[in-house]
Amino acid sequence: MKTTYTALLFGTALSVASPGQAQTANPTSIASTETYNRMVVFGDSLADGGYYLTLDPRLPRDAGSFTTNPDPVAPEVLAARLGLSLDPVYGKGGTNYAVGGARVTVANALSIPVATQISNFLAAGGSFGPRDLVYIQGGGNDYFAFQAAGSTNTAILTTAATQLAAQVGRLQAAGATRIVTLAVQTGGAAGLQLFNRTYAAALAAANVNALYFDTDRLFGELVASPTTYGYTNITGVACTVPSSLACTRATLVSPNANETYIQADSVHPAGITQRIQGQALASLVQAPDQIAGLGYAAQAMFRGQRDLFEAAERGGAQRDGHAVSVFGSAGYHYYSSGTSAQRVGITERGLSGTAGADLAIGSASGVGLAGGYSDGTGDFKTGAGSYKPRAWSISGYARGDLGPVRLLADGTYGEIDYRHIRRTVQLGPAIRSHEGETDGTYVAGRVTAAVDLIKFGGLAFGPDLAAQYDRVRIAGYAETGGLSTAASFGKQEVKSLTGRFGAVIRTIPGEPVRFFARAGYEREFDGDPHTLTMTPTSAPISFTSTVERANRSYMSYAMGVDGNVAGQLSLRAGVAGYALRDDRNSVSAFAGLSAAF
Repeated sequence: MKTTYTALLFGTALSVASPGQAQTANPTSIASTETYNRMVVFGDSLADGGYYLTLDPRLPRDAGSFTTNPDPVAPEVLAARLGLSLDPVYGKGGTNYAVGGARVTVANALSIPVATQISNFLAAGGSFGPRDLVYIQGGGNDYFAFQAAGSTNTAILTTAATQLAAQVGRLQAAGATRIVTLAVQTGGAAGLQLFNRTYAAALAAANVNALYFDTDRLFGELVASPTTYGYTNITGVACTVPSSLACTRATLVSPNANETYIQADSVHPAGITQRIQGQALASLVQAPDQIAGLGYAAQAMFRGQRDLFEAAERGGAQRDGHAVSVFGSAGYHYYSSGTSAQRVGITERGLSGTAGADLAIGSASGVGLAGGYSDGTGDFKTGAGSYKPRAWSISGYARGDLGPVRLLADGTYGEIDYRHIRRTVQLGPAIRSHEGETDGTYVAGRVTAAVDLIKFGGLAFGPDLAAQYDRVRIAGYAETGGLSTAASFGKQEVKSLTGRFGAVIRTIPGEPVRFFARAGYEREFDGDPHTLTMTPTSAPISFTSTVERANRSYMSYAMGVDGNVAGQLSLRAGVAGYALRDDRNSVSAFAGLSAAF
């Protein structure tokens, strides 16, 4: 007997038994350094991962979602991109509560309203933590109810939109701090456009903190340039069955229709469209950590400039009988942060230079001034974009003795320009780029104390202690283009207060070759969270997210040598940086000249 499925907008109607009680969502096992460890989904058929498979044995086993099965729906694509599992709670005990046919609060056939899905989650003991990504969408089936009632009672739409915004607020009140929500694809329908406007206004009025994505704008972009995204048909449907719930590879109009048709049935996206939407969402979910990486890259670049004058600060350019010395060097700077399914890392390379003057005041004391400049290129890993940093700084320092203790103090002010920040997004076969530029400032101060405990053969060895404060501030900026996957980013700040305990070996003053090498354990004492605010294109609300902090414990090192080659002219060289800071590493190597007068 032929089985007939009657499609509802974003849902379905089936004569099947009522579903059982939803199960408690269980966290996914994932590395503790990742931003997210679980994704929880509430919604309708656009997010349904297989609810009706548990109810109707007539459905093909490779069907059950409202798309060109077995293609994943958009939230499943997003979860996979983030390295998270996302099974339906129904029958599999997962974290996807979405049900095809669901209205926001009103019962609809055998579906479970979105509000009830949330209630089931909470009633079963579910709770939200800071590493949960919560996904909520809905409204399409309320539009269908509006049509069924004659398309005149717009209160059905405005009430549903207001209620959906209230559910977002409810999730936030229940502890969800990372929420993704979406506009409804309208196809130009006035009722759906009204729903979207009302929903956006209600979210803004409630001042919720959520990542809002304009799905309708994305679909408009796909329709406007179909060949860019691999489509050959944007008017027909890929499935030969009435509802995509039962659509499989065997029921496609052509073998690859899931990759070339924009729609699976009259209202649900085909596999390629689901994938594009999931990729678009993933790019925005990853964007806060990606752009926040610029703050740590700037910190590493400025620290690299400061490393170039440390040898002179410690007296390396000083000569017996000569009060003034000048020094300069050119260096290579490298910084790298790791990447993962959730975090986009950075690789930065550049050239740095420094020039300065040192005034000796006696055999152990002195002051100096140094200027630094860096210019380089940075790449977001996994092909996620690039940028061009350019920075300069001015530093002053002083050294002196306090009994057996050698004291050093320095301060730095700098500015950085980020030109051509390019964030790339893959959408199906297409790659799009979003560009922007910004600038920032840097201030730092450091005090160092060292004691010579052992002296032998012209060398001295002892403990080396330091306290350092530095702060990077980067201005906000907006990406150009106005596409759905673009965003504007708020200002960011990286503050650091570190203590260092280590050891240093150095040559005793008066030697023709002046050398020092230090290594130490660094500990970060500033515990303030690092946050970044972003606003996707046309979003009515901004999303403020806590982004990853660099490891609070790591190792730093530095080495410098300055040796006479002709008269008072000397060659100088050195290397410095830090390591073992999670997956972040920074190194600067330099060579140059110094001369005494």
